[in-house]
Amino acid sequence: MKKFNLNQITILLVSLVLLTGCVEDDNFDIPTQAIAGITSYPNANAQFNTISAVLGNFGTGNGDAVTYDEASATVTEKYTEGYVVSSDEGGNFYKQLVIQDKPENPTAAIVIQVDKNPMFTQYEFGRKVFVKLNGLSVGESNGVIQLGRLEGEDIERIPSTLVSQHILRADEVATIVAKEVSISDFNDALESQYIRLTDMQFNSNLIGLTFASETNDSFDGERTLESCATGGSVVLSTSTFSDFKGLTLPANRGTIDGILTRDFFDDFYTIYINTPEAINFDNALRCDPLFEDDFSQGNLNKWTPYNVTGTQEWYYNTFGNPSDSATMSGFSGGAQVNEDWLISLPIDLSSVPSAFLTFQTVKRYSGNDIEVFYATDYNGGDPTTDGTWVPLAATLDTNTGSWSSWTDSGQLDVSAAAGGNLFIAFKYTSTSASAATWEVDNIKVSAE
Repeated sequence: MKKFNLNQITILLVSLVLLTGCVEDDNFDIPTQAIAGITSYPNANAQFNTISAVLGNFGTGNGDAVTYDEASATVTEKYTEGYVVSSDEGGNFYKQLVIQDKPENPTAAIVIQVDKNPMFTQYEFGRKVFVKLNGLSVGESNGVIQLGRLEGEDIERIPSTLVSQHILRADEVATIVAKEVSISDFNDALESQYIRLTDMQFNSNLIGLTFASETNDSFDGERTLESCATGGSVVLSTSTFSDFKGLTLPANRGTIDGILTRDFFDDFYTIYINTPEAINFDNALRCDPLFEDDFSQGNLNKWTPYNVTGTQEWYYNTFGNPSDSATMSGFSGGAQVNEDWLISLPIDLSSVPSAFLTFQTVKRYSGNDIEVFYATDYNGGDPTTDGTWVPLAATLDTNTGSWSSWTDSGQLDVSAAAGGNLFIAFKYTSTSASAATWEVDNIKVSAE
């Protein structure tokens, strides 16, 4: 189970205000008088570094930040270049600039921490910039590689007086084409790139809510986006300081463009948008599942936990993806022998010709994998004797060292139950030698 210590919480309370908040006085306009730009590096002998090379430079530092020496008579000026894909015009980004190496089909992107606000009036979306690396450091913060000034072991913001010396505005303003990807494509190489997800919608439990102004929103509103094509999900994060925090989430489905990053604790991927115009949900036909449970109701009321062997049972857990899950562990003062089933209440498939199941899992510690089954004839008794249980070949989490390695199950065909009732079951087993912890979340049964 994920635990946060007091220091982490303190860092969250202080840093999120600073990093993702936005001052209220953000009614800025782009100057009518064009700011002069340049077409190339001011020093013809400067050394060019791709963004990929800058990222790779950090990779050679064994996890420590790497600093570029100040330019001098003996040290060459070093630069990288890229196109701005973030904008603080909507208040969802604060004192940072995100650039990627190409306006279309980028291969790398990076965050630059700056002690300046606003940025969009000079470094607007699509603007090409040259970044002088001398005196800057590349390191990792909250799971994301960033450029800034090194203070102790931390990457801090470039002072406002030095921003114009390090980030040079080019003449070119390119049309940024969002990189179309799937949730299953997410990886470290995609971080900070401007991406597009297609055929998405907000979870039906969120309809009618705002982006980030509900009573339980603290610093960021986290809203689950679902893929109608695969059943996968990802979190959209919106700063509670953004201009559009009070807008209602769109109820339809469609495309969304934003920057892929990590949450504050580096537990899961999340997306930040520049403005609400990045969401184009123009399809009124939603793909709501026939059954779903993200356990946000705080219980297992849609399920029957059945203990066959042992004293441990499936239980509701406040941790999940992004929160809440059904959890099972056979560890209690040591590994215990268990067989425990989590069985859904009947799911009505009487009106559909075919259907599929999707869910997500995370596994910690060594032990048996859970097994997944479906049945059409379960009557509520001991599942080892009641019901004809058919196994399903699900993809499960294999990273036992992380609470954030949430894994999509893939689409599991349960069409054999069409025309009647469907029961889904997760079977957990442990031994006296090993007892893994399993969390299951975002379970859905959808019509084809």
